[in-house]
Amino acid sequence: MRLRLVIFTLLALCTPILGSIGRAADDPQASPGNLDIYFIDVMGGAATLIVTPERESVLIDSGWPGLEDRDPKRITYVLKNVAKLNLLNHAVTTHWHTDHYGGIEGLKRLVAIDQFWDRGLPEDQNPSLDFPDGPKTDDPLGVAYRKASLGKRRVLKPGDPLPLKGEVKATVLASGGKVTPVANKSLNPECNNCPPDQPTDDSDNARSLTIRFSLGNFGFLDCGDLTWNVEKSLVCPVNRIGQIDVFQVTHHGSNQSNHPTLVRSIAPTVAIMDNGPRKGGSPETVKMLRTIPSIQAAYQLHRNIATSAQENTDPSLIANSDPAGGQFIHVSVAADGSKYSVQIGEDGPIKHFLTK
Repeated sequence: MRLRLVIFTLLALCTPILGSIGRAADDPQASPGNLDIYFIDVMGGAATLIVTPERESVLIDSGWPGLEDRDPKRITYVLKNVAKLNLLNHAVTTHWHTDHYGGIEGLKRLVAIDQFWDRGLPEDQNPSLDFPDGPKTDDPLGVAYRKASLGKRRVLKPGDPLPLKGEVKATVLASGGKVTPVANKSLNPECNNCPPDQPTDDSDNARSLTIRFSLGNFGFLDCGDLTWNVEKSLVCPVNRIGQIDVFQVTHHGSNQSNHPTLVRSIAPTVAIMDNGPRKGGSPETVKMLRTIPSIQAAYQLHRNIATSAQENTDPSLIANSDPAGGQFIHVSVAADGSKYSVQIGEDGPIKHFLTK
């Protein structure tokens, strides 16, 4: 009887401590977490979810429309089931192509969205911007975006910050075909051996938002579908980006983008390509990434089934072997920005890296 009393007393004393530990683990303010970046498979579109240590969420692009809301459902699964969030704080659209903003209508039905950000719409009447690909006011996808973002939309210009809580910084480096001015006037030596410019890109791709995220020494770059000549202006004659750790391979790995001078200048350790089984993943881009000395791992969301095995990355770094896809890639950055890991899906292999 005396033994039972002692055990009961010890359990009673321990209960508040155990309860306190459990609450601290669940409370992001009491125990800040990592910076998480999820590259969601939207089959050759784009949808990148960033969750800060303060549990603030940023979605860069929203995938394709239709298909029974396939892409909004994949995004919502990662947001709610993996990141354990019920609110999307920021929805950013890099440019006005269907595979980048088409999923907004379906996503808005599945999750609350606080704030919308984009490069501008025609009705904003900004004389410095043009809209070669719309969306026009009678475009069904444009109508859906305008309705979803009504009263909650703001335009991002080069140099603008995305207002985030805590230590994560997000800076717009390009928008509407223009790049941010720089105080640093040091010339970039990588520009001495640039390949020739490509013909001027008159599409909305060349007007994509480019955003650099940073936490401590860690850097992540997302250029949307920015194309060759504007990419060059980000690093030549001056490197406006600096070196980064994780590079979202631009334009799904298209050879219209991924200027080798930009990639050499930013010197990423990890490259992640959001291609589909039949879109993106250009052999020229895969080959170029292999020539970048800094790159230790080049991931793809899909194997390009139209090209050979040698024209794709290492099979162990391809998230989806099934063309139907659905598997994401997860980058998790330590709260102090000193190190990070890359994992395929929720239980796939993990690689560990130190920041620069």
